[in-house]
Amino acid sequence: MESKIVIFESGVEDGIMSNNAKFYDKSLSQEEINKIFLENRLTFGKKYDIDGRKIYKATQKNDNSKLDYKDGKYIVLDINKNSLDAWYEKLEADILILPQNDKKIALAHQMADCPIIIAEDRKLGVTALSHCGAMYINRYLPQQTIEALKKEYNSNIEDIYVYIGSCAKKESYIYKTYPKWATNKEVWKEAIYKRKDIYHIDMIKAIQNQLKKVGIKHLKVSKIDTITNQKYYSHAGYVCGGRKEYGQNIVGFFYKKGN
Repeated sequence: MESKIVIFESGVEDGIMSNNAKFYDKSLSQEEINKIFLENRLTFGKKYDIDGRKIYKATQKNDNSKLDYKDGKYIVLDINKNSLDAWYEKLEADILILPQNDKKIALAHQMADCPIIIAEDRKLGVTALSHCGAMYINRYLPQQTIEALKKEYNSNIEDIYVYIGSCAKKESYIYKTYPKWATNKEVWKEAIYKRKDIYHIDMIKAIQNQLKKVGIKHLKVSKIDTITNQKYYSHAGYVCGGRKEYGQNIVGFFYKKGN
């Protein structure tokens, strides 16, 4: 079954895909940072003939935010909604779903080592996206992403095709001690292993295990390791690997013209 979407990933050459001041020179004002970020999105969008102002993302809860919603919450994007800059729409959820359209609307999420999951129901023309960092994998977000499509659209598992984006791979994603966030032993069974007193974290394996459990048969995984690949921003590479670049990438999709 042919895909109806175009998947994209930005990298260092596309500039910082965030307006977080920590990624920029301290001499810059927030207004100046916002302008740079907009220019980065607009320039990146031209690569794909989309408007950088029409990229929507979820506002996801984490340990530092004050958000409190049920794990696995999803929002179906209103494709008729107009926004001056979609990036700043506050869509409080773990998962965003975009129905098929020809408006060149994109869904994406920032990342700098964490995998982004894109699950496309190719028969019904609906696609879900979620940011599945280790702490979210720990609470079954990959599985919940598929369940969102089944609940909202009664998607047939045979019609769902999943892409796992570029991220930190097990060879490079390491801890000196067993990670405190790995509280779900079932999730991390065979996905965290110790080698020469170092713990290796295999997020891809943990995601694959969840997707296999819900019956996903169509799966593509990016081979790119953001920690070792100099073309991508990497948090771990910056903090522990001596990388000079500090920033975030985006991974996302939009529907092909004419679909």
